[in-house]
Amino acid sequence: MTVTDPAPGGETIADRVPSGCPVVHLDASPPLEAGSHWQKANELRETSPVFFNTHAQGYWMFTRYDEVREMYQHPEIFSSESITPWEPEPVYRFVPTQIDPPEHSKYRQLVSRWFAPNAVKRIEPQAHEVARRLVTELAPRGECDVITDFAMRLPTEVFLALIGVPQADADLFVPWVEDFFAGFGGDLAQQEAMGAALGGIRQYWVDVLAARQDDTEEREHDFVSMLLHSTVDGEPLGDALILDILTVLVLAGLDTTRGQLGYLFRHLAENPADRRRLIEEPQLIPSAVEESLRLYTIIFGDGRKVAQDTEFHGCPLSKGDMVYGLVSGANRDPRVYDRPDEFIVDRRSNNHLGFAGGPHRCLGAHLARMVMKVAVEEWLAVVPDFRIASDTPLMERGGGAMMALLSLPVSWEVSA
Repeated sequence: MTVTDPAPGGETIADRVPSGCPVVHLDASPPLEAGSHWQKANELRETSPVFFNTHAQGYWMFTRYDEVREMYQHPEIFSSESITPWEPEPVYRFVPTQIDPPEHSKYRQLVSRWFAPNAVKRIEPQAHEVARRLVTELAPRGECDVITDFAMRLPTEVFLALIGVPQADADLFVPWVEDFFAGFGGDLAQQEAMGAALGGIRQYWVDVLAARQDDTEEREHDFVSMLLHSTVDGEPLGDALILDILTVLVLAGLDTTRGQLGYLFRHLAENPADRRRLIEEPQLIPSAVEESLRLYTIIFGDGRKVAQDTEFHGCPLSKGDMVYGLVSGANRDPRVYDRPDEFIVDRRSNNHLGFAGGPHRCLGAHLARMVMKVAVEEWLAVVPDFRIASDTPLMERGGGAMMALLSLPVSWEVSA
């Protein structure tokens, strides 16, 4: 359906836009200079709490904190059947991401214990070992690209350790994940690489499943083995569903942490006072991580599909409409945050939406926080002073999927 196509009742979607509701045409997918997406989100939020966006088939955009948070809290109205507003009928179905309550809880409970605080704490020593190894190898060089040399590798190795497959397989996953998300920019060549990457990821898990298929008992600390020996409503999951779960965990978990690390390290490179404070007061590193998740959220917005006719903050929503919560606007909303556009290392009461909210709140939040904390601790212990080593503007991937710096070249002094 397009904006001008008649809806079932004969009216168009645009006909239901209330008088005075601003209409925009915004495609957030093209890459831009770093920070441009947050700037645009700020402009939209302060112009209006809601827009109708004529991009694709047309969808509603809510720009402020309270409305976005309310969307997350009401899955009975805002379904996760589609989380991409320009794809109201997706051909894929990520589990448990695109399943609504009450079915959602069955799958969420199945996998959540692997990402609970105790499970994450178990592998934290390994995370320190990986981060220390990576930064120690980089230190004598005096320069690196934080994205490709550190931020992509660290979360991948830690994730693989958590689920019980060889950490060395990060050599496979790093380019797969990068190629997959590069495909959201609209370039046909990148979309071909995206399809190849997805095929590589799924074949990897097909092989892992085959290696465990004849096991009579569940392997210890092995996520795939756990799935193979689990049931939902008394029925085994089946290979197809297990592949869906494994694929979404890779795609949702690895690139997100990479993106957040890139922006956090850009901030530390550009703000030596904050860097020194974290060295002198390392107990503030978790607070700095939270502030990065708020101020530099990689989520431009989050889509939902309207499950029932309703009126939401003056907008007449019909079943089947798509809505978009502008997370980047909500996380900098001055109605909620003091000094919203500043990075405050010791900010208190930081109830941001960087991990979404409601029943679909990010499953890997504890893991992401731990990896980011470990990354800062181990990096600053070896490279306490570093700077951006480029005179050209840094570029970020578009917000069609998740924003991320395309590169972050930094340099530092090397002791003789």
